[in-house]
Amino acid sequence: MSDISFEYNVPVFAGAPDEGDDPVHRDTPMYEELDWKATKKGILKAEALGFDAVWAPDHLMLGRDHAEYECWTLLSAIAGMTDDIRIGSLVLCNDYRNPALVAKMAATLDVVSDGRLELGLGAGWHEPEYDAYGWKYRDGFERLMRLDESIRLMKRLWADDGSGVSFDGDHYQIEDAYCTPGPVQDPHPPILVGGQGEQVTLKLVAKHADVWNTDVFNGDVGTLRHKIGVIEDHCSTVGRDPDELTYSWDGHVICTRDEEKLDRMLDRMLPIQFEEEYQDQPDITTEADAREYFVMGTPEECAEAIQDRIDTGVTKFQGWFVDFPDLEGMELFADEVIPQFS
Repeated sequence: MSDISFEYNVPVFAGAPDEGDDPVHRDTPMYEELDWKATKKGILKAEALGFDAVWAPDHLMLGRDHAEYECWTLLSAIAGMTDDIRIGSLVLCNDYRNPALVAKMAATLDVVSDGRLELGLGAGWHEPEYDAYGWKYRDGFERLMRLDESIRLMKRLWADDGSGVSFDGDHYQIEDAYCTPGPVQDPHPPILVGGQGEQVTLKLVAKHADVWNTDVFNGDVGTLRHKIGVIEDHCSTVGRDPDELTYSWDGHVICTRDEEKLDRMLDRMLPIQFEEEYQDQPDITTEADAREYFVMGTPEECAEAIQDRIDTGVTKFQGWFVDFPDLEGMELFADEVIPQFS
């Protein structure tokens, strides 16, 4: 069996323009209205085509008309309507839920899905959601320290031998808490941590994560090679074998032999628009720019872009299929790209 994994990012919001030409969100630029039937169809198609996992982002009002599915509820629904495909959060915002409760939720979902959960976690970044929902938005370092403590707390709960767990941290405290039944996977569901900061975030990855996830605009070959090198240096510092870590690419996929369709999607997406909270993002305005960051073009061109990233150490590929709700791109990718890495 190949060590390369191909995975499907679930469109949980519509991103097509509501007026003018600019998409509301770059991940779903052709998707005009959030529709459960379309979402469900994409998930079931991904499983039928042999994708290894489906992932849902954790936002609350990011898309067109502020319409979006809540991540954990959606993952639970996916677990119930699928049989084999793995399920994950890309990534769960640490500040939106108490970590002790997340540990319990994750253990339960791992049980009911028969050990298919992958738990993606991040420190959080989208300040308008914090403001709208009444959560305190702390500075970046504090958010990362809370994430560090959350992961340590969750691992303690998952390792509970039935006698209960107490934890007295700087940010979270529990007393005689139980996490029974525990997760199916031993010792716990794989933990994916997303983020880019080299001094703090990537050191946290080296300490706690099973998988590191780049974001969609740090997935070019040069950046991947550099960031993986930083993580490996941190592994040396914290006494971790870097071979224990898996590296994932999360990004946009346009797989088509139709040049007109490719041009139409690029015209919709470019130049890429970023939220104010995104800092120091690349200037992606042309097709040449997009080819540095996307997996795009014919199946042969997509396979070449994937191989370039495999050569940096990436083995998990989590794709946003830009033509959704059209499923042709995903089908062509499954038929002609995935078999090249089997």
